[in-house]
Amino acid sequence: MKIVMDADCLIKLTKAGLKESVCNAFQVTIPHLVKEEIVDRGRKKQLPDAYVIEKNIKDGLIKIEGKRNSAVYVGEKEAVALFENGGFDAIGSDDKRFIKQLRVFNIPYITPAVFIAVMLKKGDILQDEAEKRLYALSEYISENEYCSVKLFIEQWRTKR
Repeated sequence: MKIVMDADCLIKLTKAGLKESVCNAFQVTIPHLVKEEIVDRGRKKQLPDAYVIEKNIKDGLIKIEGKRNSAVYVGEKEAVALFENGGFDAIGSDDKRFIKQLRVFNIPYITPAVFIAVMLKKGDILQDEAEKRLYALSEYISENEYCSVKLFIEQWRTKR
C-alpha cells in the first residue's frame, strides 16, 4: 500500500516509536514541504525527530516525491497534489481539519492508529504487539481513535 504522509502523522508515528514499522509495512512518501517542515526546520531547532527522519530518508525508508511548488505553502496541499497525480492508495494524516477536506473530496486517508490495525490484519504484527504499539501511540491521538482501534484489536482476538 502506497501512502502519502503529512507531517502530523509522521511526527506522531515517530514519537510513539512506530515509524520504522509503518514504513516497512507500507511504502511511505512525503512531499517536499513536509520534509522541509520536519527535517530542515527541525534541525535548526535541534529537534531529535528531525535527525531520525532525515536518516530514514537517506536510508530509503521514506521517499520524497514531487517537485517543490512555490505556489503551495502547506504540506497538506502538496500531499493532495501528489495523491491526485496517481500511484498512491491513501494519505496518512491525523490533522482533523485536513481529514475533513479529504472526506469532502472523497480522498482515502489513514490515521496513525489505523496503521496498527491494518498491520495486524495483514499479519505484519501480532496482536500483543498491536496492543503495545497502540498504547505507545495513545498520548498523541484522540480518545475516539484510540478506542476504535482498541476495539478492533480486541475483536480480532475473538476472530482468531
